[in-house]
Amino acid sequence: MTMKSSNNIWIRRQQCPCGDWKCYVKYEGDDQTLISSQLIKNETASTSSSSEAVFMPYVGQIFKSDDDAFEYYSNFARKNGFSIRKARSTESQNLGIYRRDFVCYRSGFNQPRKKANVEHPRDRKSVRCGCDAKLYLTKEIVNGLTQWYVSQFSNVHNHELLEDDQVRLLPAYRKIQEADQERILLLSKAGFPVNRIVKLLELEKGVQPGQLPFIEKDVRNFVRTCKKTVQDNDALLTEKRENDTMDLLEACKAMAERDSNFVYDYTTDENSKVENISWSYADSVRASTIFGDVVTFDTTYRSITYGLLLGVWFGIDNHGKPMFLGCVLLQDESSNSFTWALQTFLRFMRGRCPQTILTDIDSSLRDAIARELPNTKHVICSWHVLSKLSSWFSLPLGSQYEEFKAEFDMLFHLEGVEEFEHQWNHLVARFGLDSDKHIALLFSYRTAWPFSYIRGYFLARSMTAEFYQSLDAFLKRILSGQTCLQLFFDQVGFAADLRNQSREGLQYMHLKTCLPIEENARNVLTPYAFNALQHEIVLSMQYATTELANGSYLVRHYKKMDGIVFEYSQ
Repeated sequence: MTMKSSNNIWIRRQQCPCGDWKCYVKYEGDDQTLISSQLIKNETASTSSSSEAVFMPYVGQIFKSDDDAFEYYSNFARKNGFSIRKARSTESQNLGIYRRDFVCYRSGFNQPRKKANVEHPRDRKSVRCGCDAKLYLTKEIVNGLTQWYVSQFSNVHNHELLEDDQVRLLPAYRKIQEADQERILLLSKAGFPVNRIVKLLELEKGVQPGQLPFIEKDVRNFVRTCKKTVQDNDALLTEKRENDTMDLLEACKAMAERDSNFVYDYTTDENSKVENISWSYADSVRASTIFGDVVTFDTTYRSITYGLLLGVWFGIDNHGKPMFLGCVLLQDESSNSFTWALQTFLRFMRGRCPQTILTDIDSSLRDAIARELPNTKHVICSWHVLSKLSSWFSLPLGSQYEEFKAEFDMLFHLEGVEEFEHQWNHLVARFGLDSDKHIALLFSYRTAWPFSYIRGYFLARSMTAEFYQSLDAFLKRILSGQTCLQLFFDQVGFAADLRNQSREGLQYMHLKTCLPIEENARNVLTPYAFNALQHEIVLSMQYATTELANGSYLVRHYKKMDGIVFEYSQ
């Protein structure tokens, strides 16, 4: 295993907020990586072609390349209970390699080896038994194009062929994909023994014991082979991390000299190395006085190159777009780190606390917010809840998951607290989730995410799908194609500059009622804000209020359907 590219790789946080080390979150519709998809390849890519129909090769069959022929023969072999290997190749000065021989893995005989001078030498039995199954290829050039044809083929074996559950264990088919290699090395560095690593991978992938595409021996050999390389890579990464964080600090200092309104702060560890660092811009500080009533603190991404958690504060402007307010890089996800981040942000914003803050599910962050923002309403973003449902419940519920998801969505939008808790108990009992840790986690956060609890909070439409898509696009823009933290700093600065942000052009806004408030709003609001207000005005026309004799009011909601007027009182 060689040292990887020094690109700064950002991935979504995968550790589940339930705190169980065996539990990881996979996000629906996302490949888990933002920049380097080469780190996480599709585990089934190598076997996808084998799931298609593969017919027996025949003499005269033509392939574009010898690699195509080998892949075809290998897929045929796997489906028929054996594996193949490359044997002899023949080369000429004019054609280069013009013949390839592929044979059964049990072809030929092992030559006797000189025994090692040890007390108890291992006497391994060879699997080779002189099997004559083979496929020979010959290269030819037709109309100036090179192609390969099957010149000899035999499918006669002198040994038993294996069943499906046995053939997958042949060395040729036992592959540890790169995504699994990353996970194995991470767990090995954390001190996990090989047998526990294998069990954990089985749990994460939801497969039965022994059904991984590799065995414990492969994992043990891989860890042993990589150990020295990993140590060297860690030393290089540590040096890179220290150098790049110092470069980032110098970039902040240089920016502060050019712009006196630029603000930054950082902490150091006991070795005077940069630990946490945060910064904001003059435009962002000014914008917070107007658009800082509702703040989204996004902690979705972390850098696996530097081991840093990225936190970005956003407001929402009068066009419904994310307004960058500040940025922080943290060494860990502890309550102390989040506390420092919130204190720094408030100092940047000159002590102005938001009315509402929206975050992901995180117990350390929740504790820090409770201490530092006691008068701010804390809301868990709906998309952070919904994006985790598949990881949490699709496997235990199986075919019932889609029905559960539909009922959960309905429960999410209930208006009354009592009705929510009643329906919640019904949902838990119906799907047998009484002892499920994730259901317990969601219920412990119930005052922060269901509509019934947060309906009175000022959210400024920060929970809409449109805002989330804009926020996600902003993050992907600042996290694309980086090689160092200083480049990341430059990209954040460019994206945060109001001069580089597109806004809606002038457009005519049609009136839907004859109310003076609507006409006045058209003259003073942006199209986004006007459309939001106009929608509420139109909805208000469906209600009528009548004062009763006892001083209370009766509100009726009128909805016309099929010529019949239904009245709903409340």
